[in-house]
Amino acid sequence: MKLFTKIFLCLIGLAFLKVGIETFMNPQAVVANVDMVLNTNSALSTIRAVYAGMHFVFGAYCVYGAFKAPANALGLLILYAGGYVIGRLSGILIDGMPNQFVLTWLGTEVFTLAVSLYLRWQLTRKPVAAGTYATNAHA
Repeated sequence: MKLFTKIFLCLIGLAFLKVGIETFMNPQAVVANVDMVLNTNSALSTIRAVYAGMHFVFGAYCVYGAFKAPANALGLLILYAGGYVIGRLSGILIDGMPNQFVLTWLGTEVFTLAVSLYLRWQLTRKPVAAGTYATNAHA
């Protein structure tokens, strides 16, 4: 399970790094999939901050966390994916169905949330006796 956790965190980290680098280079291309037009310096700066800067740092932390702090890196993914899932579902309820690109990302975020929750649970549960487990709340 520890090897799978490292692989998962590294793959997610590389995906974050890819989004970060692509957005640093061409923020308009990244948001074009959701029909956004960045026509001011403020809009460009905001997308570079969120999709480039934040994603790049999250990606670097996931790769680092895979080897040094997997439970913490999974916690970050739980918060990240959970926030996106809540935001997207509320958007569907309030605004209606988005395009297929956004729905695909919703599926990816639900998957990331579910796997991250499971792996974090696996890492933080503590064996008590043969065949039984108790949750380690301090991990």
